[in-house]
Amino acid sequence: MRGFKFLSRLMLIALLGMTAACGTQQESVSKPADKPAIKAEETQASTDYPRTIKHLNGETVIPARPVKIATPYIAFVDYLAVLDEYPIAAQGIEIIKRNFPNLSKHIEGKTIMDLGMEVDMEKLLAAGPDVIIAADDMKDQYDRLSQIAPTVIFPQAGDWRETLQQIAEVIGKEDYAKNVLADFDAKSEAYKQKLAFRQDESVMFAMYSGKEQFITWRDGRFDPFYVGLGLKRVEEAQQDGPLSLESLVALNPDHLFIINNWQFPVEGGVMKALADNKVWNGLKAVANYHVYELKDPSLPGPMALAKIDGIEEIMKALGK
Repeated sequence: MRGFKFLSRLMLIALLGMTAACGTQQESVSKPADKPAIKAEETQASTDYPRTIKHLNGETVIPARPVKIATPYIAFVDYLAVLDEYPIAAQGIEIIKRNFPNLSKHIEGKTIMDLGMEVDMEKLLAAGPDVIIAADDMKDQYDRLSQIAPTVIFPQAGDWRETLQQIAEVIGKEDYAKNVLADFDAKSEAYKQKLAFRQDESVMFAMYSGKEQFITWRDGRFDPFYVGLGLKRVEEAQQDGPLSLESLVALNPDHLFIINNWQFPVEGGVMKALADNKVWNGLKAVANYHVYELKDPSLPGPMALAKIDGIEEIMKALGK
């Protein structure tokens, strides 16, 4: 259950309050991100095995390129999908299918054993993985996991680019990961130029938590969008955490992205729920139809797909 609790905390308070609502809603891009252009010589995974992987619990020798991958951490399903690799067993598959439309599109039709949110070790053993890619919430179970298969431990919420490269190294897809990141950077730069006409218009990201309360973040998780796309921050927003509707109106961003709160969804979306609220209607973003509700809740998360899909969603909203 630790992985789930951590993901929830990230999404609702520090993340999405790890991990998208209708009205005058901007439709979220829920199709899988375009696969990066990969050179012919890079279409095959690296065969340089055995290899030694350094991780949070030391070093692990991976004897051969893994074919059967298991991950007892829900967010790592995201990274594997970005690398066009899918685990045979993973934490939280049903949670993903019900609540995370972007990632759901990637795993649709894939046979993945759901280990549950409180990881079922017997199921993990029965899956017979070649390698286990776990997060630091299971550091104390490293020895037990290692008895099942060679195990590596990576941070739950590390830098998304670094985590993608670490997982790619384990499964022999380093070149694929490099191309994913190069493609992301190229798109970001192209979109930044297209959005230059918005450079003086402030942009804010928030999640509605009910009762006219929002959650915001200033801990760098949106830097790939603010910096990468050249978006203007609301400088007066000083801290992470809860934000009242009145405080939001005081900040008064030109553009407001409302991220779906999958744990506390609002029927019909926030725009509909607050349609008759005079304070809410005092926002410039509301008056100018610059509120965009995103269906997928992963945007504030550290996951790779959240960033890759995020720039597409933001470009679609702001590029008009």
